[in-house]
Amino acid sequence: MLTITTRTGDYYGDGNRYHIWETHDADGELIAELYISTERNEIMNIEVGEDHRGEGHARALYEAASSQIPVFHAPVAHRTIEGNAFAEAVGGETVAPYPCDCDACNFTEE
Repeated sequence: MLTITTRTGDYYGDGNRYHIWETHDADGELIAELYISTERNEIMNIEVGEDHRGEGHARALYEAASSQIPVFHAPVAHRTIEGNAFAEAVGGETVAPYPCDCDACNFTEE
């Protein structure tokens, strides 16, 4: 039996607060986790353990989170290839544009 839990916390010690949804198996082992910013409700990261990919855990976390708060996908420039495929597969809105000085947003071809 799988359990989905929710909490707030930081993202591996970065000091920021996030909404976090996690899936655990019957033994309490972490299967998947979804981090959503508390500021914009933007998906910051979703990760599924290698042995459990393709079993619907990411979608289950997204649906659980979406049933509790508005959830927005990251801007396309911020997504990995897998993250973009996930956003396209589950649908939903992308976060509204916001000022960002990251390398992906400031990339220009020469």
